[in-house]
Amino acid sequence: MRWLALLIASGLAGIVAAPLPAGTTDAYPANYVAATLVQLNDNGAWSWFMDPRVIVNDSKLIIGSVRAIGSNQANVSDPRSGNVEVSIYDIASGTAQTVVLHPHLEQDDHDAPAFYVRPDGRYLAVYSMHARERRMYYRVSEPHNPLAWGPARVANTPGEDATYAGNNATYANLFHMPNGRLYNFIRAFHHDPNYMYSDDEGETWKYGGRWLYGKGGYSPYLKYAYDGKGTIHFIATEDHPRNFDNSLYHGYVRDGAMYRTDGTKVGTLSTTTDTKIATWDFTKIYQGDPDNVAWMVDVEIDRNDRPYVLFSTQVDGRGLPRGQGGMDLRYHYARLDASGWHHEEIAYAGRRLYPDEDDYSGLGALDPNDPDVVYISTDADPVSGAPLVSAADNKRHYELFRGERSAAGKWTWMPFTRNSTNDNLRPVIPKWNDPRTAIAWMRGAYVHNHGEWYSAVVAAIVPPRR
Repeated sequence: MRWLALLIASGLAGIVAAPLPAGTTDAYPANYVAATLVQLNDNGAWSWFMDPRVIVNDSKLIIGSVRAIGSNQANVSDPRSGNVEVSIYDIASGTAQTVVLHPHLEQDDHDAPAFYVRPDGRYLAVYSMHARERRMYYRVSEPHNPLAWGPARVANTPGEDATYAGNNATYANLFHMPNGRLYNFIRAFHHDPNYMYSDDEGETWKYGGRWLYGKGGYSPYLKYAYDGKGTIHFIATEDHPRNFDNSLYHGYVRDGAMYRTDGTKVGTLSTTTDTKIATWDFTKIYQGDPDNVAWMVDVEIDRNDRPYVLFSTQVDGRGLPRGQGGMDLRYHYARLDASGWHHEEIAYAGRRLYPDEDDYSGLGALDPNDPDVVYISTDADPVSGAPLVSAADNKRHYELFRGERSAAGKWTWMPFTRNSTNDNLRPVIPKWNDPRTAIAWMRGAYVHNHGEWYSAVVAAIVPPRR
């Protein structure tokens, strides 16, 4: 069964040990999770390059997803496929509801929305098709009511050559500046990072420019983290990892200018479709090569306004054609401190998610309130790399693990899911001013971003550690 669920944790007493070797009988029951499941939605998925994908506001967890064609493991056709949906869980009352944001937009997880809470209590949702149109869609809710939305409106992006699909738009990322300007960082013209902006809380939008370029084979990929005070940090690759042996770079945007980690100014945000600034003009935080092809997973900001990063590498693809590597992925952690950037390999990420994309892992999520805590999805033991074979069905599945870094720098991994009969994928943790942690993920199966999945999207409210 595919479903979108929220887990309400009554405690973590069941998580007591590091994972056991594959094939070993353990005490965890079938489909163990360290929480109680509450269903939010029966079908959905998301990509990971739009943010915030999930928020907590007014004691409600709000999450967007895209409905796939199949409604269960038998792949029964779902007539609602391609719906962009918003699910709302009221944390105080324990009730859950779902509303359709855009019916039948497209059966693709790239169409999931990003959210922003306006000062008037209305929610803004921004979303798009997967690089098939030169437009972003947006809707504004009623005050304090994410179940009721105004009409869908359109913000256009440029592109003169109608035959060049690379001018099409995708990936909304929303940042509200202290001066009132709302940015939407997207992929658009020339398949590169572009931006739009609004000076009226998302009621109307203007195209800003194309501000960065990569190697040109496909697109540089970016993940962003905002400090809430006017500085947007970003982690960037040169290209898609299927096309280039990526390194990773860090920079930040402040007051319309772009800087390296050390504060050296690189340039200003372009106000046209032309840019002279490349990803490699910024600070390299990880050197990639054919044995270590990098792709970012998540980035957050610590209490000192310094970024920390989770990323993956493919280590077995040297010389192999597409579709033959990706059987050994690794997770890495990087952090900026007063002396500069430091990175370390922290866990085995298991195998590629599906054969078309050798670099796709199950992904992970950094805790935005604790730089020493991370959740990862893997179908391998995080420490040994041994396959994770479920005692429930004797099949290999992706499980979630909670990792904690000690003061001495040692990572300890404990299972958050165990002996599953479905995969546990793409966790995401929203910012939340609460001692508890909310975590959402997909639970089911996933074989392509174009809707060939029967995934669960799940979430948990985890109580504070004692």
